[in-house]
Amino acid sequence: MNNQFKPGDLALIISSIKRPENVGKACELVAFMVPGERLLFEFDGRKAIKHIGANPAWLVAGDDVIGSGGEVGFALVRPDNLMPLRGDFAPEQQKAMERIA
Repeated sequence: MNNQFKPGDLALIISSIKRPENVGKACELVAFMVPGERLLFEFDGRKAIKHIGANPAWLVAGDDVIGSGGEVGFALVRPDNLMPLRGDFAPEQQKAMERIA
């Protein structure tokens, strides 16, 4: 479900097994990462992050977001655990039904 998001989009974290305290927090999508990918970026003195999880995920940033290692300000979040906060993301089937009506 990566196709509904792009870097810079705002999203709401709607589910998290490892960090339930992130649920309900708004974040900005930074980059989509696949397992094993290493991303160079600068955030709070950190220069790189490596995605060691088993599923593709978005690197997200937010003031109160907590990563799986306890770092504050960014985390990796699976796309199905995110809800977009802007744009038209109604499922295609629903859009088709609205056109018929």
